Amino acid sequence: MDTELVRTFLEVNKTRHFGRAAENLYLTQAAVSARIKQLKDYLGVSLFVRSRNNIQLTAEGERLIPHAETMQTSWSRIRQEISLKKDLNHYMAIGSTPGLWNMILRLTLPGIHKKMPKLALRAEAHSDTELLRQLDERVLDLAILYEPARAPNLKAKSLGEMKLVLASASHNLDLNEALNNNYVFVNWGTHFGVFHAKNFPNIAPTMLNTNMATIAESFILAEKGSAYLPLSLLKSRGGDLRPIAGAPEFSKGIYAVYRAGAENIDSIEAVVKQLELSLDLG
Repeated sequence: MDTELVRTFLEVNKTRHFGRAAENLYLTQAAVSARIKQLKDYLGVSLFVRSRNNIQLTAEGERLIPHAETMQTSWSRIRQEISLKKDLNHYMAIGSTPGLWNMILRLTLPGIHKKMPKLALRAEAHSDTELLRQLDERVLDLAILYEPARAPNLKAKSLGEMKLVLASASHNLDLNEALNNNYVFVNWGTHFGVFHAKNFPNIAPTMLNTNMATIAESFILAEKGSAYLPLSLLKSRGGDLRPIAGAPEFSKGIYAVYRAGAENIDSIEAVVKQLELSLDLG
């Protein structure tokens, strides 16, 4: 199948407008329509339902989305691997959640590059579900997750535990004051929710709930609030955030997940080893 047909399909889905898709792809609107028709004829199903000022995916179009995204990413990977510069001899795609990249993983890439200068890297952020799908479809080589994968073809390696502490931008707060003054609930997953309910059963719903620690960090710095954040983040802030004395701590595992029989298993395990050495989890 022509990869440009897939690319056009994804652009129309993103913009939900043939004209804007044509502008983004530097094509005429007629060319975009022709490509969508060609893809429709190839698959034998309708992909979009069109009405005035409204374009919606059909059920078949919805099912095509993940496969089209995989095809586009795979083709990009093929082009990158084939066209590696002569001073690079390995290629690896690493994925994680946005929160993990922002909190700790972005700081590890320079160390990996220094240790493995001939390795070309692609770093991406996706949901846990999407990361596991891309691992299974060989789009990703390595995923860094909060939970080990439960699949026979995947191997999980513990990288350690990230320590979460109740932190505040205000100094000298006691536990009660921290929980009742601009407290932000960061959703660190089901196990953290159980921990939180057990330790703070009487805490009323907070004014801000988020699953992004960077959002909580920005808010509590501006509003002198508090939230559970990685201890490693507090260390990097140089005193702007401080742990609340007497608050219970929570540890969350970090795992490297990859295909057990991957062709580049030696490179993957070398990167995992480097992550073990360089991760600062507090």
